[in-house]
Amino acid sequence: MTSHQEAAEQLRVIRTMMERATIFRALSGEAALVGGAMSLAAGWISESRSGWAWGGIWLGGLAVAILFAAWQLMRLAHSQSRPVWSHGLKVALRGALPSLVVGGFLGLFYLRYGMSGSEFAAACFWIMHYGLALLAIREFAPKSMVWLGIAFVATGLAAWSGATFVQSVRPLLDRIGPSGLMALSFGGFHLLYGVAIVTTTRRDGTGA
Repeated sequence: MTSHQEAAEQLRVIRTMMERATIFRALSGEAALVGGAMSLAAGWISESRSGWAWGGIWLGGLAVAILFAAWQLMRLAHSQSRPVWSHGLKVALRGALPSLVVGGFLGLFYLRYGMSGSEFAAACFWIMHYGLALLAIREFAPKSMVWLGIAFVATGLAAWSGATFVQSVRPLLDRIGPSGLMALSFGGFHLLYGVAIVTTTRRDGTGA
């Protein structure tokens, strides 16, 4: 490889990394706060629901959060005169979508064909696979997002294994319930993450 080709390759790598960083900055503290607030609202509304009715409330909250994140992406792309469908976004989706699709399918499968308590199983699947999706893009994600993914995976695994193998924690998990578990993770974790991003950005002008 000639020195000219080497320099061109380095510039390409730097540009790709900048595009990827832009994608994650677009997933701002405001988006995390909106997602967390929607999760708390969905947890409250879905408390007395079951089956498809329970799942439909959470899918509705997810749709609102996705629309807000998409608006954030478009706003950022417009302000920087860059395409929304950038190389960085494609890379991020290629990494995250497999876990999201599998987790979403398993959760809906349990809601459709599961026995009593299928909502709790669906919640564990959604929590774990969302965390796995975040960890799948850890190579170019901020460290704060990596820790967020670890928190989701650990919570989902702990809830699933506790409900399945540890009888002593079943009363506690029954008291929390599937709506409480979803609100604790998707609501609480995102709110904490959003507050951390917003305060850090205001303090030093950079993302987490």
